[in-house]
Amino acid sequence: MKPDFRLLAFGAACVAQWAAPLASIYVREDAIQRGAVVRVAVSAPDPFDPLRGRYLQVRPLESEVVLDPELAHLTSGQKVWVQLQKGPDELHHLGKVTTQKPVSGDYLLMTLRLPRGRSSAPADSASRLSVDWPVDRFFVNEKSAPQADDWLREKTRGGRTIVAELRVLNGTAVLTDIAVDGRSFRDVLKQPAQ
Repeated sequence: MKPDFRLLAFGAACVAQWAAPLASIYVREDAIQRGAVVRVAVSAPDPFDPLRGRYLQVRPLESEVVLDPELAHLTSGQKVWVQLQKGPDELHHLGKVTTQKPVSGDYLLMTLRLPRGRSSAPADSASRLSVDWPVDRFFVNEKSAPQADDWLREKTRGGRTIVAELRVLNGTAVLTDIAVDGRSFRDVLKQPAQ
């Protein structure tokens, strides 16, 4: 009896359909469990997505990198590895940019972009480009959303710094929490509404 190649192809397609999302979930869960804690200053306006629900649009405040002279040939759209360095303010900042994956430390794979508001890089700033962070949304439970809105609006008055907590492992980042004045957003959401 000859094997039915259509059935084998269908089976392979089914396995592939489940393998890709499961591999993605595994990588993210591994980063959450074993990843280094990295904290960065962000802004967090509060939009709504009708398909995915409430979330905070997280935008790291630091988004420009300076390229070393040997990397000045890189252009917008290229992928680079960016090392994260802990500063005296206890927050992590963008550091050295490389085209090769670092062997140690905290680093992320990012995409180079022209700085906001520019259609082309001036000759004197060719070594300064923006990067796209791999995290941008912090989802909030629909029931907790009104309380979260109120808390965030109250806490961000007066220019207070919002800090995003990421777990970083092997270039993968997962946004796990947001804090203002050292108070965790998740802890606030666990408290009963008053």
